[in-house]
Amino acid sequence: MNENNSNVDLFNNPMTQAALAAMSDEDKIRYRDIGEKLYGHINFENGKLLNLPPSGEQAIRYLEEQLKSGLHPSTLNQNEKIFLADTWGQEWYKKWGYVKQDLDEIHTVKF
Repeated sequence: MNENNSNVDLFNNPMTQAALAAMSDEDKIRYRDIGEKLYGHINFENGKLLNLPPSGEQAIRYLEEQLKSGLHPSTLNQNEKIFLADTWGQEWYKKWGYVKQDLDEIHTVKF
C-alpha cells in the first residue's frame, strides 16, 4: 500500500458504494452471512474466540478428551495448538500437566 492509499476507508469510498448499490438485497444478505461466518467468532482486539459454532465446540472437546486420555501435545498439529491457545490461553498445556517444551517434543513423562 502506498502513502496515497493509507487513509482509504474500504467501505466508505465511491467504488465500494457503487458495488453495494448494484447488488440485489439477496446478494447483500448472502455477503453479510458470509462475513458473519468468517469473522463473527473472533474478537479482533484480543484475538480470542467468541461463541464457537457447534463444530468448533465439538473440535475443542475432542482435543480435550484426547489430551485427558494421554495424547502428547507434541503430536498435535499447529492449528490444533492455536485452537487450544485461543480457547484456554497461551499456557493451555499446563491444564494437562505439560510444560512449554512439550509442545515440540516429548519432554515430560506422565504416569
